[in-house]
Amino acid sequence: MNKISEFNRPFKAVLKQFLSYRSSSWNLHDYPIEFRKQKMLDLTGTNLTMYPWEARIVNWYWMNGDGSSKKEAYLRLEENFEQYKSAGKDLPRPGTKMEVMFANVSRIDNLESEAIQFFNEVLDMNYLEMFISDESSLYDFCWSDILILDANVKINKLYGIHINDIEGLRIVDILERIKDGTRIT
Repeated sequence: MNKISEFNRPFKAVLKQFLSYRSSSWNLHDYPIEFRKQKMLDLTGTNLTMYPWEARIVNWYWMNGDGSSKKEAYLRLEENFEQYKSAGKDLPRPGTKMEVMFANVSRIDNLESEAIQFFNEVLDMNYLEMFISDESSLYDFCWSDILILDANVKINKLYGIHINDIEGLRIVDILERIKDGTRIT
């Protein structure tokens, strides 16, 4: 990102916040939006897809969309925004900071004993020293295809299960499969 766009970010936010007082009902065009060209990573052999463009609302960074072009990224942002809005959630005033929302933990909380064992044996990490949500992925801990492959081999060897078909390699789904496959209680 260049210095001009870094300077424009707070200016856009302040301007959109000021203009937001003209109405109490906001749409996507009322929010400051920025586009970012992302550095592409080699995701060959993974379940992930990466797009070169991201559109996001300034100060509400998790409200975003990505795509092959700026237009496609904007359209995905628009879809995500409308989905959030139609769910009846309160919209923040345009230009203001939206607090980070943590993902749900209801499923992972029911798998604590499996998670402790999994993190220790597969990832050589202490589960109790980190925040893991229902959306956490093996990709959050294995930053290369080789590490994913190593984890996959360990999981198969330790638990006798395959995980290649698990969407996004979400840890909670892996742990549920381990629990079902090994009858851990």
